[in-house]
Amino acid sequence: MKKYEIPFNFDLELLNFLDEKIDKNWIEFLFLSPFKEDSTNARSHVENVKRQYDTYTVPKTREEYTKCIYEIEKRGYRPAVLFQEDKLMSKEKLDYYFKLGIKDFIVNSDKLAIYIKDKNPDYNVVASITKILSAKDIWEKDYSMYDKIVLYFPFNRAIDRLKELPTKYKYIILANSYCAYNCVEAKKHWSSTTKEALTINCVRKNNKDKLIYIPPEYTHIFEPYVANFKLQGREYPTYMLANEIYYYYNKLHNPQAGVIYNRLSPFNQQEYFNAARDLKFVVYGGFTPQSPTTPNSPNTPGGFKWSA
Repeated sequence: MKKYEIPFNFDLELLNFLDEKIDKNWIEFLFLSPFKEDSTNARSHVENVKRQYDTYTVPKTREEYTKCIYEIEKRGYRPAVLFQEDKLMSKEKLDYYFKLGIKDFIVNSDKLAIYIKDKNPDYNVVASITKILSAKDIWEKDYSMYDKIVLYFPFNRAIDRLKELPTKYKYIILANSYCAYNCVEAKKHWSSTTKEALTINCVRKNNKDKLIYIPPEYTHIFEPYVANFKLQGREYPTYMLANEIYYYYNKLHNPQAGVIYNRLSPFNQQEYFNAARDLKFVVYGGFTPQSPTTPNSPNTPGGFKWSA
């Protein structure tokens, strides 16, 4: 059984749903943004913004945030914090999360990942999807400071290239995103303000054939090649997020994903999930059998010393 990384929307009712409907052993952890004053994240532009179906609210005070973390832990789940800015954080800010008992971190900055591992090698550090790592990156650069890597969009539709990635790393696939594998705006979108987000040209509207969504009943195709699956939706209201989780937990047909099912069937699944296999992003021309990580390289844990 592959575990799922589940988004947390700061609504305690979501925990009630999980307690009642989902086996805890199916959940890797619940991931959430850091306290708003500590760092921005890929959903900062929708925080506290009124939307068509609901408003994604985040804790206004550190006390409220702390209570959410303690409630997650009290229910027997592991909270994971997103540090998606490509920079170090102050020791004081990081110590706040360490003292809360958090042991799982999803990180963009390699230096920050190394610092967290130096703090405690048993901490679980995941490379964020916001790193946008290509096949060339993964083959040629050192990511040994991470326990797992969240793969960027095109790998969802290039399963043959997923099979070719170095086996020295463990990988995570984002299953329920409706983004397009040819998106060139993601980095800009993730780092945008609320106002800037309105001006970004989202390519998925005109690229229905290129969406990366993996329906629940097709995740088994990817299971041999990934360590975990990830679900998005921490900005969703609880009723929407609960439905998403329920479909994947039970591997049920998701009626909301009709645009996908109109193009995908058991008869064309290999072709469908290889539509992006020839993109330069997922192709590594210098493909060679993997070699072990060089000991004591500058980017391996312990090779970076903290500087303010």
